[in-house]
Amino acid sequence: MDNEEKVQAIFTKRHYINLVSCLIIWFSGVLFIIKTFDDPALKIIFYSLIFAIVSILIERTEKYYKFFLTKNYLFLTMLIVTAAVILLYRSDYIGYPSIGGFSILWLAVMYQAQNVKVALLQLVIFLLSPVLYSELIAFTGIFALTMLVIISVLLSERFLDVNKYDWKFILGAFLFGVTLAAHLLVGFVYIIYLLYRFRNDFGKGLVFVLMMLVAYALLLFLGDKGHISIAASHANYFQFIPVWIIIFLVIVSLYIGWIVADLQEVLFTSGLIYFISFITSFLFKVAQFGWNNEAIELSLMIVAIPFLVLSIKDYKVDRFLGKVLE
Repeated sequence: MDNEEKVQAIFTKRHYINLVSCLIIWFSGVLFIIKTFDDPALKIIFYSLIFAIVSILIERTEKYYKFFLTKNYLFLTMLIVTAAVILLYRSDYIGYPSIGGFSILWLAVMYQAQNVKVALLQLVIFLLSPVLYSELIAFTGIFALTMLVIISVLLSERFLDVNKYDWKFILGAFLFGVTLAAHLLVGFVYIIYLLYRFRNDFGKGLVFVLMMLVAYALLLFLGDKGHISIAASHANYFQFIPVWIIIFLVIVSLYIGWIVADLQEVLFTSGLIYFISFITSFLFKVAQFGWNNEAIELSLMIVAIPFLVLSIKDYKVDRFLGKVLE
């Protein structure tokens, strides 16, 4: 019985994906508080307690809520929340792309979550992330783009047959090319995911990448001619990161794409790459301008958090080897 309970737990020392994801999301919330408030100490303590208590309660009390709480009820609740947020949009408080990004995120949670416990935990951690709320107020476009990338990956994972050159293959390449044209920032995700999907057939992977780059080039051409506008953001999120570190992150992404075992690890490592990019950018910015709250630029964390939220999963672990592939 004890062994079975350990297998079903979400947070143990061997569930490194869940633990690291939650720690990074919590850390981003702490940074947000430091950046926003003049006297953050008590607020950080209060936020940390709420984050830890709520997460643990959801895991440990599943037997009490699983009989009356279903994914359908969760779906209905988030639908009501979205409707309320739309009212804020009508009052000119927030932008509709942010609403779209948030809606895609909770729909992705409902789509890929294994059970009510996982869906509830992902939704709560998502709602406990103040960094994402900041995107509702100061819309940059990067969050909505991140969610389009995630939905493209999820659709590809669900429908793309890497052994067939059919309309799904072409559509998948086009979707990837469109989002890549919106901002090259998303390239790390596609490096990891495409190598993961096509590492057993480099020929078809090369065809997919070439089609993706054709779509990318076509959209850039149309954008330069003024026919369409596709840029999610004109900001350079890597301006404080040396080129050699960016090259190193690309090499690391290639290696990760070769070794990841499933979609959960793709999502987790993608979020981790953007978190590392954020830390690197922050350190170089502090080294150049000195410490101040303005040095905490959380745009890269806005990209990382959705991947980390969706990587939280109820998976089995072995006593010695860690994750058990199913």
